Amino acid sequence: MDIPGCAGVFNYFAGSGHHILGESSLNSPNFLNVTIRQPYGVVGLIIPWNVPMIMFAFKVAPALIAGNTVVLKSSEKAPLSSLKLASLMREAGLPPGVLNVVSGFGNPTGTAISLHMKIRKISFTGSVATGRKILKMAADSNLKNVSLELGGKSPAIVFEDADLDAAARYTHFSINHNSGQHCQANSRVLVQETIADAYIEKLQSLMSKVTIGDPSVAATFQGPQADMKQLANIQRLIVEASKDGKVVHGGKRHGSTGAFIEPTILKGIPSDSPAYKEEIFGPVVIVNTFKDEEEALSEANCTDYGLFSSLFTRDFQRAIRVAKTLEAGAVGINCSVPVRAVDMPVGGWKQSGMGRELSLHGLNMYTELKTVFMKYGDDPTSLAFRWHSGQEPNGVAP
Repeated sequence: MDIPGCAGVFNYFAGSGHHILGESSLNSPNFLNVTIRQPYGVVGLIIPWNVPMIMFAFKVAPALIAGNTVVLKSSEKAPLSSLKLASLMREAGLPPGVLNVVSGFGNPTGTAISLHMKIRKISFTGSVATGRKILKMAADSNLKNVSLELGGKSPAIVFEDADLDAAARYTHFSINHNSGQHCQANSRVLVQETIADAYIEKLQSLMSKVTIGDPSVAATFQGPQADMKQLANIQRLIVEASKDGKVVHGGKRHGSTGAFIEPTILKGIPSDSPAYKEEIFGPVVIVNTFKDEEEALSEANCTDYGLFSSLFTRDFQRAIRVAKTLEAGAVGINCSVPVRAVDMPVGGWKQSGMGRELSLHGLNMYTELKTVFMKYGDDPTSLAFRWHSGQEPNGVAP
């Protein structure tokens, strides 16, 4: 997944440079006014560990195509892929100094990038807590432009007229894909109460067939969590949630060695539970029920995050209505993530961040906008002309 995804992003941005366009205006008499986009110069990129090659491509490809030089910090949990990609790009002919990869922890490495006075743009993907720190450091240094993608607690709404088999397949893949370690995962599923039992039965059947083990083995569907610390956090949230709700499936560590967790379904978890509010970053889904559309939307939007949402229905009018009401940067109708659409923007609302990645919107994030006024004749009605000709000696418009 990581390698073809990385290649696809580079392939898209490789042909996008000629789409860095400006605007023009002839609305001012005797002036041709245009906008142009120019690179920042040096940009700082800080990427997470969950899909390190894709994240490398998300940020490096548009930053370079826009004309910037890059200082990239990889995660201390996944440093080697970024170093390998940088080596390959050097081998392909990228000049020395254009792409610079540094390995290290958030402090001091990430801190140094965030505070550096010659870095004028930062793009970060990671936690809300770290995003807040980066914003503060950007403000305390040279008021860097900042783009943030800070994760999510993405809901999926399954209405009673939905294709239940498709809804179960998509939501299952969303939460188990990459061991649940991706920010757009549908970790909350809201099911209309009339079909809840049927949906859970289908989802449970799919989860029971998941092959857990060595990710280098072709038959494996779910590999380990990133490390034992991540595993322990998932286990803690499951235990806390089970006090108020029910573990329908899984919920335990898989095996006695390695950071493996069983695919887990939790049911009836209250909205104030940490498992319901926090990004678990594991193969754990909470299934709650709703009575009507109004309740579903209220519950779906009851989160500090706003990265991605899904809905499943056969009613086209409802689909559009609900998609417009969901508070998220992206919405999937009768589908979920991952969706391969590199020409469409990705980014969050609310505390899921600011700015966009991928598409031409993501490309423009690495440019600054400049307006250029070009005078090609005298305008007798302009204040400057009238002042210099003595018609407005005080320089004050009538």
